Amino acid sequence: MEPRFVSVEVEPGPGCEDGLSMRFKVAGEARAVTSVPYESEEGLDGAWAVFACDDEAGEARRAATATLVDDSSDGVSWLISGGSYGLVLVHPSGVRAREPYLLLASAAL
Repeated sequence: MEPRFVSVEVEPGPGCEDGLSMRFKVAGEARAVTSVPYESEEGLDGAWAVFACDDEAGEARRAATATLVDDSSDGVSWLISGGSYGLVLVHPSGVRAREPYLLLASAAL
């Protein structure tokens, strides 16, 4: 069986200053995801809403994608990705964060 890969391509912007291009080996089927466990750099943690973002301002949102991938350092992990400008995360308090993508432990979702 031929291995499958998923690419993460993020334009330079708030989610990733220089942009990025990465590829991950797929270990399972992809699915839409609307909430993820996350802790901001300021220490605000909990379940955050997550969206794929297709503009710098973070307003052109759509569903983010969770894909099981082989992570060479941690085994199988969830790759949360989507959007040409990465992800927008929104805490229940209204605080927003931007990330190019997230890798979460397989037990996280």
